[in-house]
Amino acid sequence: MKKSLSISVLSIINLPSFQDKAKSLADRLNLPCHQSIAEAASEFFLVYTEIGLQFCIYSNPDQMQSLLYVDFVKGKNGYRHSKNSTIRQPLAKAVGIKPGVRPSVFDATAGLGRDAFVFACLGCEVSLCERSAILHCLLEDGLSRASQETKTMEIVSSRMTLRMEDSKKILQNSPRTYHTIYLDPMYPHRPNSALNRQEMRVIRDLVGDDDDGGMLLEAAFGAAQNRVVIKRPKGAVELSDRKPSFVVPMKNSRYDIYLTSV
Repeated sequence: MKKSLSISVLSIINLPSFQDKAKSLADRLNLPCHQSIAEAASEFFLVYTEIGLQFCIYSNPDQMQSLLYVDFVKGKNGYRHSKNSTIRQPLAKAVGIKPGVRPSVFDATAGLGRDAFVFACLGCEVSLCERSAILHCLLEDGLSRASQETKTMEIVSSRMTLRMEDSKKILQNSPRTYHTIYLDPMYPHRPNSALNRQEMRVIRDLVGDDDDGGMLLEAAFGAAQNRVVIKRPKGAVELSDRKPSFVVPMKNSRYDIYLTSV
């Protein structure tokens, strides 16, 4: 179940342009905006920092801990861009990438955009959809910063489109628009699993448990030109009564692939 978090907007950069951005974001999200951490009573903050917009918690007024941050230039995304761009990786195989074939992909559960960025790096046109307003803002900021960097400019500007909406509604109203529809719903909660990492706990609090995953999958079946791909934990039951056309296994998870055109 989605948890209600106490969130404020803050800029730690004491410049009018950043203070204005913080105020504009707060108005857009209907959240309080503060000039300093000392003024706020919130537990969590959307913070404009020197490296971009971050979702943070303050253990005290002088110590900020970043919980969520989207960076398509450095970190894990930067590494995947520079070192792991092969079409032989399981993710590429699952969505139908092969020599000379780059399907259009609708990422219905964009999250922090990591898989969508891989699709775009490999040459696919990708539409990212995220219904959490907080995650959407983090994605938006990450894409904006990446569009100003030479090595990622073309990838994010020409191949990645971001929307904030309920994916079910889009798929129900746009049949057969995309070759591949990709779903990575929140994994079932399991005590002591890797999903209890702080980042995943926060995402779960923001987006909920994806209890409508089955309905989203049914909408995807009617909208995909070629296939629907769903990422599942290793050993988990299928999200649908239908059996996958085939499965791409990995160490701790798998991709269930449902072909919609045979």
